[in-house]
Amino acid sequence: MQKPKVLFLIGAGPHRNDNHRRLPKAFADEGWRVEVADHASLHLDRGIVKAADTDLGECDLIWLLGFGERRSFLDRAQLLRRIDQGRFVNVIDAYTYLHGKLAFLEHLPETHAGSDAELLIKRLDDRSDWIVKPSGTSFGQGVARIRNNADGRDAIRRTIHEQGFAILQRFVESAADGETRCLVAGGKVIGCYRRQPGSTDHRANLAAGATASPHVLSAGERGLAQTVATQLRNAGVGFAAVDIAQPHLIEVNVANPGGLGTIEALSGEDLAPSAVRAIIGRHGYC
Repeated sequence: MQKPKVLFLIGAGPHRNDNHRRLPKAFADEGWRVEVADHASLHLDRGIVKAADTDLGECDLIWLLGFGERRSFLDRAQLLRRIDQGRFVNVIDAYTYLHGKLAFLEHLPETHAGSDAELLIKRLDDRSDWIVKPSGTSFGQGVARIRNNADGRDAIRRTIHEQGFAILQRFVESAADGETRCLVAGGKVIGCYRRQPGSTDHRANLAAGATASPHVLSAGERGLAQTVATQLRNAGVGFAAVDIAQPHLIEVNVANPGGLGTIEALSGEDLAPSAVRAIIGRHGYC
């Protein structure tokens, strides 16, 4: 009997994490045939969707790591939607609707969003600080903590001028002490760590100078993380990162979340095998 086959679609780099090496290896260690192709190699050939020479219809599982080149993503997504979505680790719709800063709005802090700066400015008040951020960036890029003053209003206008769209979110006081990143696979929380902002930057992103430390989830954190993990599983997402500043969700990363390398550096444990086993079990491969 032929071994099952997984196809990874990845970008040409540079890569912000090592998922493109770590996850294919974990599948190979489980006895799977592993193929890797560039997002840009995706094409339609006489009615067959292929990545390089691989027919996607012949793959048992397909995993997109990242979006590839953004300007062609929607075109490639239309091709990928032609494939049985049950074959995807994360269904294609999730990259559009569930990745980012506006997914699962019911769990977020008070949030406003739009392309009209003056409408967002009207929502400012003095009860707390606010966070203004673009919707389509990662690693804390463009995120600013503001107050209801001239500088804060200018930050909103600048974000919309540069990005065309902005998210305005009430600052969560617990976020001043950091955020908790949880990795979820197959609908379960498989690991976590704490990210503390540096002394001169409010952002809890490692790329912005935050530091990582081991963490044990509180009951509240575990409950929220598991709730979101279940929602993700039910929506067809097999692997994601969930960022929490208790009692709120801050962000969900479906496209290509970092954290496996950080957790191994902190604990010595590589969680990629656990993630892969959870995913293949979810898809009926044991």
